Amino acid sequence: MSLPAHLTTDRLVLRPLAAEDEAACVAALAEFEVVRWLAPVPWPYRAGDFRIFLADPVPAARWAITREGVFLGMIGLDQQFGYWLARPAWGQGLACEAARAVLSAHFADPAAEPVRAGYFEGNARSARVLAKLGFQDLGKGPVHSLALDAVLPHVELELSAAAFHAACAG
Repeated sequence: MSLPAHLTTDRLVLRPLAAEDEAACVAALAEFEVVRWLAPVPWPYRAGDFRIFLADPVPAARWAITREGVFLGMIGLDQQFGYWLARPAWGQGLACEAARAVLSAHFADPAAEPVRAGYFEGNARSARVLAKLGFQDLGKGPVHSLALDAVLPHVELELSAAAFHAACAG
């Protein structure tokens, strides 16, 4: 099943990432407190990094998270589920809202596989978001952080359709 190019929620529009998002994305990822939790993102993040990412022919489903046309972050579902928000968007429930839209679209297919996700130890915000969505702990493993140039403990999680629907019903 292929996921839709656009998803909408009460407050958000999730749409394909575009060249016009470069300045906002680079500015958001200029915040070390955002980048430090993202394993594959270099520090400092530059316009060239954005262009390489945008040109990547990866078949993954990924979206820009926007509110009233303003770029707030990104969310994607490939080998793993992942997301990030610019600091001004933190603490408003937007990560959960965007995640529910993506996961609802994914699990609309009765044959949808479970989804994997994870977070670096110490990332309490992501731990809370993923727990609210119903992700179950699979254990810990080492993951390389490009921004920190270090291998760090990473909590690995998995979400089944049943666990997602139960979490959303509760």
